[in-house]
Amino acid sequence: MASLIDPPAETSAPAEAPVAPLKQGSPGVRQADAVDADPTPPGPVPVLARLREWFREDGYWYATSAVVHAIGFVIFALVVTFLPHLLPTGLDLSGTGEAPEFQAAEQQDTQAPDFAKFELGNPREKTGNISTEALREMQAPAGKAVYIDDSTEYEPAGGGMATEPGGAPLGGIGGFTVAGVQGIGGRGGVGGGQGTSKYPGMGGSEIGFGLRGKGSRAGGGSGPTRDTDRAVLGGLVWLAKHQGPNGAWSLQHSRFCPTRQSCGGQGTYMQSDAAATALALLPFLGAGQTHQTNGPFKKEITKGLNWLIKQQAPDGNLAHRGGRSADDVERKPMYTHALGTLVLCEAYGMTRDPKVGGPASRAVRFIELAQNQSTGAWRYHAQDPDGDTSVVGWQVMALKSAQMAGLGVNSVTLESPRKWLRSVAVGRNQGLFCYRPYERESPSMTAVGQLCLQYMGSAPDDAALLEGKQYLMANLPDGNLQRDIYYWYYATLVLHNYLDQDWDKWNRVMRRTLVNTQVREGCGTGSWDPDHPTLDRWGSAGGRLYMTSLSVLTLEVYYRYMPLFRLNGPPPTLQAPEKKAPPPAEKPPAEK
Repeated sequence: MASLIDPPAETSAPAEAPVAPLKQGSPGVRQADAVDADPTPPGPVPVLARLREWFREDGYWYATSAVVHAIGFVIFALVVTFLPHLLPTGLDLSGTGEAPEFQAAEQQDTQAPDFAKFELGNPREKTGNISTEALREMQAPAGKAVYIDDSTEYEPAGGGMATEPGGAPLGGIGGFTVAGVQGIGGRGGVGGGQGTSKYPGMGGSEIGFGLRGKGSRAGGGSGPTRDTDRAVLGGLVWLAKHQGPNGAWSLQHSRFCPTRQSCGGQGTYMQSDAAATALALLPFLGAGQTHQTNGPFKKEITKGLNWLIKQQAPDGNLAHRGGRSADDVERKPMYTHALGTLVLCEAYGMTRDPKVGGPASRAVRFIELAQNQSTGAWRYHAQDPDGDTSVVGWQVMALKSAQMAGLGVNSVTLESPRKWLRSVAVGRNQGLFCYRPYERESPSMTAVGQLCLQYMGSAPDDAALLEGKQYLMANLPDGNLQRDIYYWYYATLVLHNYLDQDWDKWNRVMRRTLVNTQVREGCGTGSWDPDHPTLDRWGSAGGRLYMTSLSVLTLEVYYRYMPLFRLNGPPPTLQAPEKKAPPPAEKPPAEK
């Protein structure tokens, strides 16, 4: 048969064989041609006509397939992007199960400080100013003494405009900027300005972690001194020198001592490198140092974060790998997980690094799932049937840090601990707290409960808060008696939120006690000994690393968190209940 595109062949005689009928539907042939079998072959078929014919037979199938696949890819991309934020399961959608490696920011490195030559020196009571530059210099930063520490006169920190009293009564830390988005104004603002007027700063003008690494907030009794900043620096140096080669820290820190003579004071309660690493990283973050900060501890922070993120399970749990090896079992994993979540949330809030934000979000989801819905509490393991105030406090702190970092937190999860707090509250105004129901109140658990109430939005004049505040002020730090850095840490956070006369008194005693009890010689220089000069209540359990971490965090309160309560005028006080006068005695009937 002649080709449809070839010219017709010349013949001298009629064809003897009949022309085979063309197949119906052939390209370029009319329907009648297939029947009549016109012996004259048609001319060349245009390309467009051939394409139209191909599309009628096969092309529509390919086009439909392409559209379906495109829709499928779009749906898959939406699922991968939004599913981890919609479901509280912490799914690992990477397919590898491995934590991402990240490097420190591409910045010009500075020369690493010589930690071996670091000395604390003698105490000096002058205004402090901790910053990245001061840390790099590794010497006490210069500063003018604005107040005398032993002064009996109280002067409130100045600053800008007074907080608008007519704002929405949100309380807590609801009124501040998160991740560059203006928050809702109202009492509880956290503006950071320190002017010269007699009024507190205007709330709602700062980012959650905006003061870290930017110097001190105030001097005198309300702020840090050069000695407290020097003590912070000494603690950071000790922590940096006791990091393991894999980036982790250990509560049994002696195996990482840089000298043959161990500084002693190992923790005895549990073996959890994840908990130790989180405790060690928090003070660096509190000083404004991150894996993207061009400071002297960038390498240690980067290694520590990498190690911690690699410990995370697909469901978000940061404590599932136990202690030093896979055979170790975490005795109280929710403590470890809360500490690790604090680290990730703070690191993300300060850097906006998505490689930290993803693990932080999964860690928050795990806390939400681990809560006991009936009690509103947490204990040692996820979904434990009961709870205790200590574990509750760490979870609430982690969730509040997540909010400050701009991460989503289930509001029901954060509000539910009120049920637990009511079950352990005692006192005339329910402002004192116990470890578990029907137990005796204690200063440490009262401080934890008070901080939880503040974070959940209680107003500064709330009777329960004022009752607890009085109780804390009756239990000031004293290094000559049994120390309790756990209590001092929580109580410092609580009282710093008021920034009033009580805070001024507490701060003077607290900072002097911590500066005077810091180790100043040997391998332990810069740390706090759990056994000397007096025993710490929980020091032997947590060890020297635990003591050093909480001591440094306590001394970083001035720039680690901003005060929740901004007071216009005198601070509220707890009023004694009015005594009703007895009814007048009824007169006896007149004698007749």
